[in-house]
Amino acid sequence: MKESIHILQQNRYQIGRYRTWLSDTWKKRRQEGIKTLLLFLPMSLLCLLRDGSLVYRLLVILLWLSAYLCYRKDRQTAYIKTLVYTHRVKRMLAVHSCLSALMIWVLSLWMPWRLFVFCVPLYYFIPWMILLLTSLVCEPLENHIKESYVKDAQQILSQHPELIRIGITGSYGKTSVKHILHALLSQAYYTYMSPHSYNNLMGLTIAIRTQLQSLHQIFIAEMGADHVGEIQRLARFIHPSMAIITAVGPQHLSTFGSQDAILKEKMQLVEQLPPHGIAILNYDNAYIRSYPIIHPCTVITYGIHDAHVDVRASEITYSEKGSRFVVTCDKERFVVETCLLGEHNVCNILAAIACAKALHVKTDLIIQAIHRLPYVEHRLQVRKMGEVTLLDDAYNSNPEGAAYALQVLKAMKGKRFLITPGFLDLGKESRQAHITYAKQMKDCADEILLVGEYQTQDIYATLLEEGFPSKQIHVCMTMKEALSSLTSMAGKGDCALIENDLPDAFNH
Repeated sequence: MKESIHILQQNRYQIGRYRTWLSDTWKKRRQEGIKTLLLFLPMSLLCLLRDGSLVYRLLVILLWLSAYLCYRKDRQTAYIKTLVYTHRVKRMLAVHSCLSALMIWVLSLWMPWRLFVFCVPLYYFIPWMILLLTSLVCEPLENHIKESYVKDAQQILSQHPELIRIGITGSYGKTSVKHILHALLSQAYYTYMSPHSYNNLMGLTIAIRTQLQSLHQIFIAEMGADHVGEIQRLARFIHPSMAIITAVGPQHLSTFGSQDAILKEKMQLVEQLPPHGIAILNYDNAYIRSYPIIHPCTVITYGIHDAHVDVRASEITYSEKGSRFVVTCDKERFVVETCLLGEHNVCNILAAIACAKALHVKTDLIIQAIHRLPYVEHRLQVRKMGEVTLLDDAYNSNPEGAAYALQVLKAMKGKRFLITPGFLDLGKESRQAHITYAKQMKDCADEILLVGEYQTQDIYATLLEEGFPSKQIHVCMTMKEALSSLTSMAGKGDCALIENDLPDAFNH
C-alpha cells in the first residue's frame, strides 16, 4: 500500500499518469505476480478439493508472512524521493484502509470460505487496484479543499494591489531564472519568489498563504505545466504584469501530444498579460521566435545568437572559475562575471537582466549581483566528491540543457565521466532524443555510466554504432550504484557530469 501511494504522489496524484505508470511497469512486475500466484494457488486448490481447515491455516500464515516480508522490503528500500506524509496522503491512507477492509468483509459474506481463500493470491494486486478506487472516492473532497485554499490565496493577493507580479514559464530554465532574477531585483526591491519547485496551482497557493507579506514589492512566480490549460489558469490566478518565457522544447510530450501544443501553452502567459504588460522572450529559441503574439503588450527579446535582440551576450569565455561575457542592452555595454557555467546559464542571466532593466535596477547593482550569484542546486552546480570535480546537473534534464552541459564537460581537464539515465516524458520523441544525445556525448566523455537498462537502451545502442568503446560504457541499475562505480574509477583531477536523476516512478 505504501509503495502504491508513494508512486501516485510522484505522479502528482494524477490518475491518468498513474495508470500509465502501472501499464509501463507491468512488464517488469508480471514475473513477480506470476511467482506470487504460483506460490498460493496450489494451497488454494487444496482448500477447494477437500476439507482444508489445516491448509487454510497454513495459507493464512503464509499470507501474513508474505505481507511481513513485503513490509520489511519496503522499509529497507532507499527511495530516491521519499514519501511525504501530507494531509492528503493521510486522508488517502485512511480511505484506502477502509475500502480494503470493506472489500474483504463483503467478499467473506458473499463467497463460501473456500472460494474466498481461492481469491487470496490476488492480494498482490489489490493495493494498486484499490488505490485507483481511493483516488476516485477522494477526488471530490480534494477538489473542494483545493478550491478553498485557492480562494484564500486570491483574497491575500487582492490585499496587495501595488505588488509587481512576475510570471516565469518555459520547458526548462524556469527555476534558474527565478533564482537569478530574485538576486538581481533584491538589490533594489523587497522581493519574494515562490520557493523550491512550487510551480503549480497548489504550490503557488501554499507560497502565497504562508510566506507572502504586505511589505513585499515584487512576487516572482514560477509556473509549470504538463498538460493543456495549466498556464492559463495560473496566469488568471496570479495576474502577472510581466512574463518571462525561458525556452520551449520537447518536455511533457507524453501529456501535451505535440510540440505545437507545448508552444501555445507556454505562450498563454504572454496572452494573459494586461495591455500595459511586458513580455520577456528568449529569441535564441526558434519556437518562441516563430510564435505570432496577438496580445498588445511590450515585448523585450534576449539571446546570444540573434544580433537584433534587445539584450544580448557576446564574447563569452568559460573557465574553471565560471563564465565571463559582454552584455549589450539599450546601447549600453558592460562586462559581467559569474561562477555559473554553460550557454544556457548565460541565457538565464540575460532574461534576469532584461527584467531588472525594465524595472530600472541600476547597472552597477546588476553587475555586483551577478558576480555574487551562487550555484542553483542541481543545475550544473560545481561540487567536490573527494578529489573528483562534480558537475551536478541532476534536476530534470532536457535535451537542449544536456547538450550545453556536455560542452562544459568537454572543456574540463582530466578524465571525463558522464552519469545519466537519459530523458523522461518526451513521448514519441524519446527515442530520437536519446539517439541525438548519444551522438553528442561520444566526443565529450571518456567513460559513460548509464543508469537503468530499460530507459537507456537507445543511448547504449547508438554509442556502439558510433564506435564508442563498449568497455567504457557501464550500465548501472541505480544512481547510487553509478556514484559508487565513479568512486572506484575516477581519480584526482577528474571530472564527472551528473545529467538528470529520475524519480522512483520512472526508474525502471
